[in-house]
Amino acid sequence: MAGVDLGGGRPQRKKAGLKRPKRRVNVRNDLTPMVDIAFLLLIFYMVTTVFSAPLSMEISLPPKPLENEPAPKPVAQSKLLLMYVDKSDSLYYQIGDMTQPEKVSFQRLSQIIEEKNRNVSKLVMVLKMDYASSYRLMVNIIDEIQRVERQINAELDVARQTDPSIESYSVRFSLQDMNAWDEYVLGVVKAGGKVEQ
Repeated sequence: MAGVDLGGGRPQRKKAGLKRPKRRVNVRNDLTPMVDIAFLLLIFYMVTTVFSAPLSMEISLPPKPLENEPAPKPVAQSKLLLMYVDKSDSLYYQIGDMTQPEKVSFQRLSQIIEEKNRNVSKLVMVLKMDYASSYRLMVNIIDEIQRVERQINAELDVARQTDPSIESYSVRFSLQDMNAWDEYVLGVVKAGGKVEQ
């Protein structure tokens, strides 16, 4: 609110021949309501603002084994798909330790994951990443694995309409760091040699 101060003080005596002095008009701004409105707007925006949620990837981890629980059964080499990502973000894959790792492009990787999951029941995939490899590539590979799972389950949903006993499909995969043996194997393969088991 603004207040108007019309001056004042003692009334002046009239002197003969002098003009009456004009009153000065002083305008004073009261900023208290503006501060109130500013705080109300600030509180309103703080309460109604939607903050961006942190982007995260959901990975289901297996539960911790109980003390009396028997040791897990080892996975047969024929049911193990190993995928390697080296320092230069090159992709390799092999079935167990029965075959040599083969280099593959990322565009073809999804086709291989789908083909191996359809041909081998209860396939277990192990993704081994080098520390220097890119995080984005790891996320893209996991997205491809989950896309294959959704695609297979969509087909099973159609088949389940005629046969309700068909169970849904769940991709099994684990993420590990590359060790010295993995680096040695990839080094031999890159050099064009054969890994002696």
